[in-house]
Amino acid sequence: MLAGVDDDLLDRDPAPGEWPLRRTLSHAIGVERSYRANTEFALARGDHDRLTLPPDPEQVVRTSAGEFRRPRPDPADTAGGVLDIVAAFAKRRAETDVALSDLTSDQMQRPSEWGAIQDSAVDVRFRLHRFASHIAEHTVQCETTIAALGVPLTDARAIVRAIGATRGAHERRSPRAALDALDAALIARADALGV
Repeated sequence: MLAGVDDDLLDRDPAPGEWPLRRTLSHAIGVERSYRANTEFALARGDHDRLTLPPDPEQVVRTSAGEFRRPRPDPADTAGGVLDIVAAFAKRRAETDVALSDLTSDQMQRPSEWGAIQDSAVDVRFRLHRFASHIAEHTVQCETTIAALGVPLTDARAIVRAIGATRGAHERRSPRAALDALDAALIARADALGV
């Protein structure tokens, strides 16, 4: 989606009161890290410990499993240009995948808590589904921002977005070798076109 978006548009307000792209991406990456920390906490906490981490990253929760806190914002996640931020987001997604991709059925049923459903417990499986929905929500927000900034959806951008969406659908279902082959083919085609 961000392919072809100039770096100088990252901090431009699309309209009064609306978030620029960098702020939206900062929020999305921060929530990625927060969701992961809360999910890891749900997996490690004792049955009598609180269900979720406090919103303040300075507040530490001590349990029999150790100390936990919500991650502090990392300015490096949104430093630089579009490609730098996309790389930082990909790195944070990869960290989440490594931390949470091999959960057992019992771990998926561990109680937790989530945002709007604070008065009733949800489970880790529910929390894991929130990652994708949050990214989808802010993808739409970025699309709206990009359009408001006057960046046209060209055929090339639309094709790259479609390829990216299809590639993303394979993340959990295709073997690593198949993903590597798809990536190599896309890189070779881009190189051949001089992109």
